[in-house]
Amino acid sequence: MFKGSRLIAAAVAALGLGIGSAVWATSAASAAPAAPVILECTSGQLAVWVYTNPGGAAAGSFDLPIGFTNISHRTCFLVGYPGVSATNLNGTQLGSAAGRDPSPNKVITLAAGATANANMQVTDVLNFTPSACKPTFAAQLKVFPPDSKTALTAFFSVRVCAKKGPVYLHIMRIQAGTPFIGE
Repeated sequence: MFKGSRLIAAAVAALGLGIGSAVWATSAASAAPAAPVILECTSGQLAVWVYTNPGGAAAGSFDLPIGFTNISHRTCFLVGYPGVSATNLNGTQLGSAAGRDPSPNKVITLAAGATANANMQVTDVLNFTPSACKPTFAAQLKVFPPDSKTALTAFFSVRVCAKKGPVYLHIMRIQAGTPFIGE
């Protein structure tokens, strides 16, 4: 009887393994491949630049869109506002950081090599009193992509306020594409 019990136990174990393997094989064959996960763009995946040909203007201001180009080999996304401030050549912030103008929030997906932009309105600082503004010229624009603590810089030679107080830069949320700038 001892030999028969062993034989039955072995048969049950083999049957259990066979059923388990069949279920596993069926599950693996029916599973769809996982879609690639798209992560938020980091500063290391982006190049930032300021369009040099001013766009639309309002009384006492002009628009300079900021471009964000995905220089990585992976698709990533941007959503929200960049942090923006003017600096001197040493990277010291001049005046107040950019204010945020309200606009709809959208997730912008950037394939490798694609560009998105955020419109920045620049107020002519000569509209402020010299004592409140202390006008000077910036050398760079410091730009923090949304949700990033690492800044990128772009050439930015514009008259700005050296003194904190007046908000002379206003940034919109990031939007898809490269803006058309009129001549």
